[in-house]
Amino acid sequence: MNHRTMFVLSSLGLAVFSAGCQQQSGHAENTADTNRPEMASEHVAAADPATYTVPYSTTAETPWMQTMTDTTAAGTLHTGDTVYLRTDAPTTGIVSAKTADGRIVYVKAADLHAK
Repeated sequence: MNHRTMFVLSSLGLAVFSAGCQQQSGHAENTADTNRPEMASEHVAAADPATYTVPYSTTAETPWMQTMTDTTAAGTLHTGDTVYLRTDAPTTGIVSAKTADGRIVYVKAADLHAK
């Protein structure tokens, strides 16, 4: 290959590369906070703490989660701690409970017994 052919090919390669870097979609740029799709769980209504009136005690060191779908514990309730459930709370699975300081947490129903 002679120098002229090499120069032409290099120039074409640079032109193609620089054109590709300056492509624009013709649309306004999206931002992660304003244009992202929202998941269904983001629209779950906040639990009304006033509806948690039935006292329960923890039967053992009980891990609690921040949401019903969490798989890792966010903290631990100690044996004998009092939490309050809603009157329509299920008796199995994960239930929402209000702690003594007013937080809504999610615990296993099997770790609780009625006072």
